[in-house]
Amino acid sequence: MKYTLVAFDFDGTLADTLPWMESILHEVAEKFGFRKPDAEERSRLRQHNAYEIMKALGIPIWKAPAILAFVRQAMEDAVPKVTLFPGVDATLRAMHGAGARLAVVSSNSTANVQRVLGPELAALIADYACGTDLFGKSAKMEHLLRDTRTEARRAILIGDEIRDIEAARKVGVDSGVVAWGYNREAALREHAPDLVFSNVHELARSLLPAS
Repeated sequence: MKYTLVAFDFDGTLADTLPWMESILHEVAEKFGFRKPDAEERSRLRQHNAYEIMKALGIPIWKAPAILAFVRQAMEDAVPKVTLFPGVDATLRAMHGAGARLAVVSSNSTANVQRVLGPELAALIADYACGTDLFGKSAKMEHLLRDTRTEARRAILIGDEIRDIEAARKVGVDSGVVAWGYNREAALREHAPDLVFSNVHELARSLLPAS
């Protein structure tokens, strides 16, 4: 395989968490005092990066850690409502079987990630770099590269947001983006990721060695 370390974002990449996130958005807005966007605005915001979204909703950066902590805690009760995207199970098994070291780099908690994955898939993940702040993925990737002694050119970070591309670029690893997550595919392509995956099955086709 070209990549010996394949790191995945979780929310919107492996797991279909957006419907649940939208279901609690007004509750979170009420608790933390930011503006409640309607459905049309929520759709528009999916074209923008995290900084722009926070500015549009009136969320100061200093509130982001508390908001993330609240959402992580709320998801502990919502795990039965959150499922993996179809095909993720088989893709992770195929990549692990081909010898890739799998990691999850997420602002969600390790406990939530492992519950959604289930024990068998969770055991395939060698590294959990979870509980990061909103913009902490680059530091987590840097630690992963060092701890696993992986050259940056042999690693890829796969996510569903513009900030995932930026985090990958900051540490010199390739960036892969999925078209089924939070940011729209057109918005992601504007930031020139190394790979774009239109559906889950393309992950295996693009990353696994040809048989």
